[in-house]
Amino acid sequence: MILKASRYWILIFLAIFVQPTFLISEEIQLKSSSELKTLAAPKPTSTNKDLQRFKVGQKAPFIEGFTCAGSVSNLESNKGSFILLTYWKLNDKNYEQNLRAIERIFKKYQDRDDFKIVSFWIEDWTEYLAEMKKRGSSFYSSRNWWKLKFVFSGLTKKTDRKINRIWENDFSEDKTPVYILLDKELKFLAIDIPNNKLEETLDSYLKPPANKAE
Repeated sequence: MILKASRYWILIFLAIFVQPTFLISEEIQLKSSSELKTLAAPKPTSTNKDLQRFKVGQKAPFIEGFTCAGSVSNLESNKGSFILLTYWKLNDKNYEQNLRAIERIFKKYQDRDDFKIVSFWIEDWTEYLAEMKKRGSSFYSSRNWWKLKFVFSGLTKKTDRKINRIWENDFSEDKTPVYILLDKELKFLAIDIPNNKLEETLDSYLKPPANKAE
């Protein structure tokens, strides 16, 4: 009789305490799974349709990049010069061709103290450093042509209302290369310049027509 009573109370104990524990555990697991899905969700895309939110004559946002040594450089130190910004990726269809085109432009204007090129590689550290090593120190150490690693930062709920940066989201898979020209006050002169109009655009700003003889 005592044995049966003991079993009876054991069953009651299991029913009251153990089963809810399993339910709570299952609820925690489901919640964790949901949270993991949230964390794994892709970053939201720009609500401003890439670079179209910027206008000619507008002050450029804060722009910075990493050097090979790991230090950070920003454009403020180049104020007083025209600046050609280039954004590209190693897997761009015509990457080598585009790089050679910029090299030609650099050689064309390298004697001008008021013209700089700042290139950004939208790559991870490993790929960026490998590319710099491949090209050699004479390539990446030029004072008038900076070769920087793009600072990755995507739009989030906290930043989607801010326009004070150029974001990773601004460059879709088929968007690069992107060329932007800034004036000496770091204001936009030309945005998203087409490849076939790049040199012509630079010439129009850097080589003003000679004054007519009086």
